[in-house]
Amino acid sequence: MLIVGSISGAVGYVFARQSLKGITQPATNPFLNNGDDLDRRPRQGADFLSEKDLVAKVKAQTSGAKVAKQKKAAPKKNKDKSKAKSSEQDQKSSKSKPKSLPIKVENKGMNFEVKSLSQEDDTLTLNVALQNNSDKPLQFVYTFLDITDDQGQALFSEIRGLPTEFKPKGEIFFGTIKILDVPPESVEKISLSLNDYPDQNVKLDVQNIPVQINESDGGDD
Repeated sequence: MLIVGSISGAVGYVFARQSLKGITQPATNPFLNNGDDLDRRPRQGADFLSEKDLVAKVKAQTSGAKVAKQKKAAPKKNKDKSKAKSSEQDQKSSKSKPKSLPIKVENKGMNFEVKSLSQEDDTLTLNVALQNNSDKPLQFVYTFLDITDDQGQALFSEIRGLPTEFKPKGEIFFGTIKILDVPPESVEKISLSLNDYPDQNVKLDVQNIPVQINESDGGDD
Protein backbone atom coordinates (compact mmCIF):
# COMPACT_ATOMS: atom_id res chain seq x y z
CA MET A 1 0.00 0.00 0.00
CA LEU A 2 2.88 2.33 0.75
CA ILE A 3 4.39 1.61 -2.66
CA VAL A 4 1.06 2.15 -4.44
CA GLY A 5 0.43 5.43 -2.50
CA SER A 6 3.89 6.74 -3.37
CA ILE A 7 3.41 5.95 -7.05
CA SER A 8 -0.02 7.66 -7.08
CA GLY A 9 1.40 10.80 -5.40
CA ALA A 10 4.27 10.98 -7.88
CA VAL A 11 1.94 10.60 -10.87
CA GLY A 12 -0.40 13.32 -9.48
CA TYR A 13 2.52 15.69 -8.95
CA VAL A 14 3.72 15.17 -12.53
CA PHE A 15 0.27 15.84 -13.98
CA ALA A 16 -0.19 18.94 -11.78
CA ARG A 17 3.17 20.38 -12.78
CA GLN A 18 2.41 19.80 -16.47
CA SER A 19 -0.96 21.62 -16.16
CA LEU A 20 0.64 24.71 -14.49
CA LYS A 21 3.35 25.21 -17.11
CA GLY A 22 3.35 28.72 -18.67
CA ILE A 23 1.68 30.33 -15.66
CA THR A 24 3.94 32.83 -13.90
CA GLN A 25 3.51 35.12 -10.92
CA PRO A 26 2.78 38.84 -11.85
CA ALA A 27 5.71 41.21 -11.42
CA THR A 28 3.65 43.73 -9.53
CA ASN A 29 0.42 43.74 -7.62
CA PRO A 30 -2.37 45.21 -9.83
CA PHE A 31 -4.12 46.58 -6.75
CA LEU A 32 -1.15 48.76 -5.76
CA ASN A 33 -0.61 52.15 -7.48
CA ASN A 34 3.11 51.64 -8.24
CA GLY A 35 4.92 51.99 -11.54
CA ASP A 36 4.15 53.75 -14.78
CA ASP A 37 2.33 50.78 -16.26
CA LEU A 38 -0.34 51.02 -13.61
CA ASP A 39 -1.28 54.57 -14.81
CA ARG A 40 -2.20 53.09 -18.19
CA ARG A 41 -4.16 50.15 -16.84
CA PRO A 42 -7.76 50.33 -15.68
CA ARG A 43 -7.84 50.41 -11.95
CA GLN A 44 -9.91 47.86 -10.17
CA GLY A 45 -12.15 48.56 -7.26
CA ALA A 46 -13.40 52.01 -8.63
CA ASP A 47 -16.67 53.37 -7.25
CA PHE A 48 -19.63 53.45 -9.68
CA LEU A 49 -22.73 55.67 -9.20
CA SER A 50 -26.06 54.00 -9.42
CA GLU A 51 -28.60 55.11 -12.04
CA LYS A 52 -30.79 56.60 -9.29
CA ASP A 53 -27.92 58.80 -8.04
CA LEU A 54 -27.10 59.98 -11.58
CA VAL A 55 -30.74 60.97 -12.27
CA ALA A 56 -30.96 62.84 -8.96
CA LYS A 57 -27.72 64.72 -9.71
CA VAL A 58 -28.90 65.77 -13.20
CA LYS A 59 -32.26 66.96 -11.81
CA ALA A 60 -30.50 69.01 -9.12
CA GLN A 61 -28.23 70.72 -11.68
CA THR A 62 -31.16 71.42 -14.04
CA SER A 63 -33.38 72.89 -11.33
CA GLY A 64 -30.49 75.03 -10.11
CA ALA A 65 -29.98 76.47 -13.60
CA LYS A 66 -33.72 77.28 -13.92
CA VAL A 67 -33.76 79.06 -10.57
CA ALA A 68 -30.69 81.11 -11.53
CA LYS A 69 -32.31 82.07 -14.84
CA GLN A 70 -35.54 83.13 -13.13
CA LYS A 71 -33.62 85.23 -10.61
CA LYS A 72 -31.70 86.90 -13.44
CA ALA A 73 -34.90 87.72 -15.34
CA ALA A 74 -36.83 88.94 -12.28
CA PRO A 75 -35.09 92.34 -11.94
CA LYS A 76 -35.89 93.22 -15.57
CA LYS A 77 -39.55 92.31 -15.07
CA ASN A 78 -39.74 94.33 -11.90
CA LYS A 79 -37.97 97.20 -13.66
CA ASP A 80 -40.52 97.14 -16.50
CA LYS A 81 -43.38 97.18 -13.98
CA SER A 82 -41.78 100.10 -12.16
CA LYS A 83 -41.42 102.05 -15.43
CA ALA A 84 -45.04 101.40 -16.40
CA LYS A 85 -46.26 102.39 -12.95
CA SER A 86 -44.13 105.53 -12.96
CA SER A 87 -45.37 106.49 -16.45
CA GLU A 88 -48.98 105.97 -15.38
CA GLN A 89 -48.48 108.10 -12.27
CA ASP A 90 -46.85 110.85 -14.35
CA GLN A 91 -49.80 110.88 -16.73
CA LYS A 92 -52.30 111.07 -13.88
CA SER A 93 -50.28 113.82 -12.23
CA SER A 94 -50.10 115.84 -15.45
CA LYS A 95 -53.85 115.57 -15.92
CA SER A 96 -54.73 116.58 -12.37
CA LYS A 97 -52.13 119.30 -11.90
CA PRO A 98 -53.49 122.86 -12.40
CA LYS A 99 -51.90 124.79 -15.23
CA SER A 100 -50.72 128.38 -15.12
CA LEU A 101 -52.47 131.15 -17.03
CA PRO A 102 -52.70 131.98 -19.84
CA ILE A 103 -53.82 128.65 -21.29
CA LYS A 104 -54.16 128.14 -25.03
CA VAL A 105 -55.77 125.28 -26.97
CA GLU A 106 -56.22 124.71 -30.70
CA ASN A 107 -58.40 122.28 -32.61
CA LYS A 108 -58.70 122.13 -36.39
CA GLY A 109 -57.72 125.77 -36.79
CA MET A 110 -59.91 127.19 -34.01
CA ASN A 111 -57.89 128.90 -31.27
CA PHE A 112 -59.20 129.39 -27.74
CA GLU A 113 -57.26 131.13 -24.97
CA VAL A 114 -58.03 131.67 -21.28
CA LYS A 115 -56.02 134.82 -20.65
CA SER A 116 -56.76 135.50 -16.96
CA LEU A 117 -59.14 134.75 -14.10
CA SER A 118 -60.50 136.89 -11.29
CA GLN A 119 -63.08 136.39 -8.53
CA GLU A 120 -65.51 138.82 -6.96
CA ASP A 121 -67.84 137.50 -4.26
CA ASP A 122 -69.33 134.26 -5.66
CA THR A 123 -68.54 134.99 -9.30
CA LEU A 124 -65.51 133.84 -11.28
CA THR A 125 -64.66 135.84 -14.38
CA LEU A 126 -62.57 134.36 -17.19
CA ASN A 127 -61.12 136.69 -19.81
CA VAL A 128 -60.94 134.70 -23.04
CA ALA A 129 -60.06 135.11 -26.73
CA LEU A 130 -61.23 133.11 -29.77
CA GLN A 131 -60.05 133.13 -33.39
CA ASN A 132 -60.88 130.98 -36.42
CA ASN A 133 -57.75 130.30 -38.48
CA SER A 134 -59.30 127.49 -40.49
CA ASP A 135 -60.62 127.67 -44.07
CA LYS A 136 -64.21 127.00 -43.03
CA PRO A 137 -66.73 129.11 -41.10
CA LEU A 138 -67.51 127.87 -37.61
CA GLN A 139 -70.47 128.44 -35.34
CA PHE A 140 -70.80 127.97 -31.57
CA VAL A 141 -73.86 127.90 -29.31
CA TYR A 142 -72.72 128.83 -25.81
CA THR A 143 -75.63 127.16 -24.10
CA PHE A 144 -73.72 123.96 -24.83
CA LEU A 145 -70.63 125.22 -22.99
CA ASP A 146 -69.78 122.61 -20.35
CA ILE A 147 -68.03 123.91 -17.20
CA THR A 148 -67.18 121.61 -14.28
CA ASP A 149 -65.23 121.96 -11.04
CA ASP A 150 -62.53 119.65 -9.71
CA GLN A 151 -65.25 117.38 -8.27
CA GLY A 152 -66.94 117.00 -11.65
CA GLN A 153 -69.97 119.12 -10.71
CA ALA A 154 -71.53 121.35 -13.40
CA LEU A 155 -71.31 125.13 -12.95
CA PHE A 156 -73.59 127.87 -14.34
CA SER A 157 -72.12 130.52 -16.63
CA GLU A 158 -72.85 133.67 -18.67
CA ILE A 159 -71.03 134.52 -21.92
CA ARG A 160 -70.40 138.15 -22.84
CA GLY A 161 -68.72 139.77 -25.85
CA LEU A 162 -68.25 136.62 -27.95
CA PRO A 163 -69.93 136.06 -31.33
CA THR A 164 -71.63 132.84 -32.31
CA GLU A 165 -70.22 132.80 -35.87
CA PHE A 166 -66.55 132.91 -36.81
CA LYS A 167 -65.47 133.57 -40.40
CA PRO A 168 -62.51 131.71 -41.96
CA LYS A 169 -59.17 133.35 -41.28
CA GLY A 170 -61.02 135.84 -39.15
CA GLU A 171 -60.05 138.30 -36.47
CA ILE A 172 -59.53 137.66 -32.75
CA PHE A 173 -62.59 138.16 -30.54
CA PHE A 174 -62.27 138.95 -26.83
CA GLY A 175 -64.95 138.26 -24.25
CA THR A 176 -65.69 137.04 -20.75
CA ILE A 177 -67.13 133.90 -19.20
CA LYS A 178 -68.74 134.56 -15.83
CA ILE A 179 -69.14 131.49 -13.65
CA LEU A 180 -71.85 131.97 -11.01
CA ASP A 181 -72.38 130.64 -7.49
CA VAL A 182 -68.78 129.76 -6.73
CA PRO A 183 -67.96 130.70 -3.12
CA PRO A 184 -64.34 131.75 -2.55
CA GLU A 185 -61.92 128.88 -1.89
CA SER A 186 -64.65 126.30 -2.59
CA VAL A 187 -63.12 125.26 -5.92
CA GLU A 188 -59.44 124.73 -6.76
CA LYS A 189 -59.70 124.29 -10.52
CA ILE A 190 -62.28 124.23 -13.31
CA SER A 191 -62.52 122.74 -16.82
CA LEU A 192 -64.22 124.03 -19.97
CA SER A 193 -65.48 122.10 -23.00
CA LEU A 194 -67.25 123.48 -26.09
CA ASN A 195 -68.10 121.92 -29.48
CA ASP A 196 -68.98 123.71 -32.70
CA TYR A 197 -72.62 123.61 -33.82
CA PRO A 198 -74.19 121.69 -35.46
CA ASP A 199 -71.39 119.49 -36.88
CA GLN A 200 -69.50 119.07 -33.59
CA ASN A 201 -66.25 118.40 -35.42
CA VAL A 202 -64.27 120.99 -33.48
CA LYS A 203 -63.85 120.62 -29.74
CA LEU A 204 -62.33 123.27 -27.50
CA ASP A 205 -61.27 121.55 -24.30
CA VAL A 206 -59.40 123.35 -21.49
CA GLN A 207 -58.65 121.27 -18.41
CA ASN A 208 -57.49 122.24 -14.90
CA ILE A 209 -57.75 126.03 -14.99
CA PRO A 210 -56.46 127.17 -11.57
CA VAL A 211 -58.99 129.09 -9.45
CA GLN A 212 -56.70 129.78 -6.48
CA ILE A 213 -54.80 132.61 -8.13
CA ASN A 214 -52.13 135.01 -7.04
CA GLU A 215 -52.68 138.75 -7.21
CA SER A 216 -50.35 138.97 -10.22
CA ASP A 217 -52.53 136.50 -12.16
CA GLY A 218 -55.68 138.62 -12.08
CA GLY A 219 -56.74 141.28 -14.58
CA ASP A 220 -56.41 141.56 -18.36
CA ASP A 221 -53.24 141.06 -20.39
